[in-house]
Amino acid sequence: MLGFNQDEYLTSTREIIAARDTAEQVAGAIHAAGFSNLFFASVGGSLAPMMAVQAFAKEMTGLPVFTEQAAELMAQGHKQLTPASVVVTLSKSGDTRESVAVARWCREQGIRVVAITREAASPLAQAATWHIPMRHKNGVEFEYMLLFWLFFRLLSLNGDFSAYARFAPQLARLPDNLLRAKQQFDPQAAAIARRYHQADYMMWVGGAEMWGEVYLFSMCILEEMQWKRTKAVTSAEFFHGTLELLEKDTPLFLVKGEGRCRALDDRVERFARQIGAQPVVIDPRDYALDGIDDEFRPLLAPCIVSTLLVDRLAAHFEQQTGHSLDIRRYYRQFEY
Repeated sequence: MLGFNQDEYLTSTREIIAARDTAEQVAGAIHAAGFSNLFFASVGGSLAPMMAVQAFAKEMTGLPVFTEQAAELMAQGHKQLTPASVVVTLSKSGDTRESVAVARWCREQGIRVVAITREAASPLAQAATWHIPMRHKNGVEFEYMLLFWLFFRLLSLNGDFSAYARFAPQLARLPDNLLRAKQQFDPQAAAIARRYHQADYMMWVGGAEMWGEVYLFSMCILEEMQWKRTKAVTSAEFFHGTLELLEKDTPLFLVKGEGRCRALDDRVERFARQIGAQPVVIDPRDYALDGIDDEFRPLLAPCIVSTLLVDRLAAHFEQQTGHSLDIRRYYRQFEY
């Protein structure tokens, strides 16, 4: 597959699975010490899996769970954030400015912090109470896995997720399934990129547990890494403004979920086809999850979409545009 190192992916899989024990131990320590609420705080693409966790929390637990943009959290504060809180932040590099700053800011107030990042010696890990190692080379799906072993273990200990004992080991089977999903989607990704890489404007729509992936791909991949103009909107909010800009030839990408809000995604598709538009539908239901119970599919659907978009479709856009995913004009290029 284009731009894909399978050996590296399998190595990353082994290293992420090995980190399961650490994630669960951190969950156990948090539960044993007690906490009043849980905050997920980060910036940019690292917010995407946290947004999915937030969506699941709404349905699964009475625990107060908040997802915050780190810079806003520090600037605005939050009355629910106290020394009884636990803050989870995430950064691959371990030196993302806002993530490091929010960890230090919390620690100064006596608030416990979980850092999910690569190296224990990184500024982020050093500022945290607990460190969960994230050693993979690429793949947002691996970030999901670490967050899930942490979050759903906490829910299990709280009495909110009795299926965790089955879910946790099945989660370790996810990467093999995602590898097959990549292979299945790759020809479609190539065709999509060929058709749309020169588009001046694209709409990206999805909601609930999928909103993070829509946000990530439209902003962090297409805008930041490919300099493509996009409009990202939730499936529910699409009908309160954005629909008026949809024409038959407007590139419309619809990312469907497998949870309770899927009906809202279906509504967008029906409307688009009704007016003669031809949406590109990304549907996780098209991809098998062997060895994983069907009841867990809604939880893992964002992981499927992430592996399709962030890994496969991004690589093919890069090939078609000739614009490296590593080139930035402004991001991290100077002080701002």
